[in-house]
Amino acid sequence: MKVRQIIRADCRRFAVLSGRPTGKVSLGLLLNPRVLPVVLIRLSAKLQSANWRRLANVVSLINLILFRIEVPARAVIGKGFVLPHPGGIVLGSASIGDDVTIFQNVTLGARSFEADYDLSTRPIIGSGVTIGAGAVILGPVTIGECATVAANSLVVENVPPACTVMGVPASVRQQRNIAERYQPPNG
Repeated sequence: MKVRQIIRADCRRFAVLSGRPTGKVSLGLLLNPRVLPVVLIRLSAKLQSANWRRLANVVSLINLILFRIEVPARAVIGKGFVLPHPGGIVLGSASIGDDVTIFQNVTLGARSFEADYDLSTRPIIGSGVTIGAGAVILGPVTIGECATVAANSLVVENVPPACTVMGVPASVRQQRNIAERYQPPNG
């Protein structure tokens, strides 16, 4: 999928979640402080894949300075990515699926300092996941499709699909019916 299509999918999902019309992507929407950090993440990833690593790192640095969002240029993030309240976010995960929502002050990363960004020590976030404000997800764990991580939770173990976890350390508090699991939007 091309970067334009991915950005359109991100903007479309942001519009749906915020109750806005889902038509054309405008410059005003792209410059929205809740959308612009995602656009910068996409631009950085595109530059990284085009072998413009230094420029990709500069774009990532701009995102860090402007929005306090730390995302490696080589991060793998699916379409429909939304940051409702960007700020104080560290996305050091192995991968993030489609239609994921991450609130402010979330940390995804390894359990100990590691300068090389070893993907085998990082979380995998499934599609349709929502991660609440202040949540911390550490280590080689998998957050199942359509799961919800409650605010201020600490996740250090795998989270099953279609459930809600909360607490320190996080534990399953609600398991939803399979029929309620993630359904990607049409389009």
